[in-house]
Amino acid sequence: MNISLQSLFKEISVFFIIGLLLIYRYVDIGLEQNQVILFSLYYFFAVLTFVFSRLRFNSPINPISIFVPFLFLLSYSFLQLSENQSVYSFHTLVIINVSIIAYLIFASLEYSYQPLKFTKIDNNLRVKFLRFFILMAFVTLVIECFMFGYIPIFNITGLDVYNDSNTKLVPFLHYFIVINAFIPTWSYIFLKEKLISKQEFKIVLFLSIFILLNYLSKQMYLLFGLSFFVSYSFYNELKLKNLFKAISIIILVFLFLGYLRLDSETTFSAAELYRAYAGIKNENVSVIESFFVLYSSVRFTVLNEMVNFSDEIHYLGSGIYTFRPFTSLFLLEKTGIIQRIPELDSENRVGTFLADPYLDFGFFGVFFLNAFYGFSALRYYRQYKDKYPEAIVKFSIIVFCLLMGMFVNYFNSMLIWLGILFNKFIIGGLVKKSKI
Repeated sequence: MNISLQSLFKEISVFFIIGLLLIYRYVDIGLEQNQVILFSLYYFFAVLTFVFSRLRFNSPINPISIFVPFLFLLSYSFLQLSENQSVYSFHTLVIINVSIIAYLIFASLEYSYQPLKFTKIDNNLRVKFLRFFILMAFVTLVIECFMFGYIPIFNITGLDVYNDSNTKLVPFLHYFIVINAFIPTWSYIFLKEKLISKQEFKIVLFLSIFILLNYLSKQMYLLFGLSFFVSYSFYNELKLKNLFKAISIIILVFLFLGYLRLDSETTFSAAELYRAYAGIKNENVSVIESFFVLYSSVRFTVLNEMVNFSDEIHYLGSGIYTFRPFTSLFLLEKTGIIQRIPELDSENRVGTFLADPYLDFGFFGVFFLNAFYGFSALRYYRQYKDKYPEAIVKFSIIVFCLLMGMFVNYFNSMLIWLGILFNKFIIGGLVKKSKI
């Protein structure tokens, strides 16, 4: 899809008008001048980055544009709206800016993007893998329901549902539940490639969604939604109406899950509740702004705290964050062989995806790991555009990791590693046959 200058001008105009209105608002409610200036610099840098991405790739969804939401949220974090926020140290600013530069450079370059060759797998074996995974996921659900003492989907408003479905889990077997986030996408690919019937696809889809609904995991819901939507757009002409519907559904699901975790009997308004939760005393701050502060701005403050503390004690993790799936698989943390410092526990403290590279490898890790993220984003995007079916899940994973980058580094999670590994087994080497 070729971009028109008129369309691009309209997009730029909208972003600039929004930016100017926000600047006026935050000056008007009394924020310090230096905060507004920093917000403006990073906001308009995000706008220019989006413009560059459109010119570079001729598509609104590309390896650079998927990084832009993170840049917008970063710009917003310079506005000190909450008493829980702090001014970033020099080291934190260096980490932030080096991460951005490394990612954008390597997401812009050109290099070979053909998927790595793998042992050729018979299509019948691919289907058997899929059936095995859905069967084991269902068996795991049954076992864990016995541990819960109930079926979560039929007790959705219960007080213990969220905790039980995230803590009372069967070691190792629960990985099949994790993998289940990808099963609807794999089954849709098999349907389009005529490896399974429409009836089998419907059965697998029903079972998979039923299993997912029993675990109140925003991460798995988002990954399922993204990968399935990307698979749909891979085989079908993408319409803006469908995109809007998909985004709306994702937002509604997240809001609903958030509601389940709030006290339904509270007498506070939503705005008061979010302001109190986010540590905001200014009554001029809206509920939407409070939401952004709580789920983005404060996360950068946590990053700043972890960076400063690690500098004080001269800490170097040497890979315990980056290779967390290995430490989890071999129970190195549960057995106490590896122990995390509570102040530097990025998974529990939630200090954005930028924390782990620095905690593990210092500034070397900041540059090279973010370069690797940018390299992977471009590589998988090019594979997707060149119609390699295995790129559907891989590119979805990159988008997911960057969207969740405000919270933790999902590049280091078992969910992602298993997704990439088993995607290679099930979809790797498959050649697109169907026509759009």
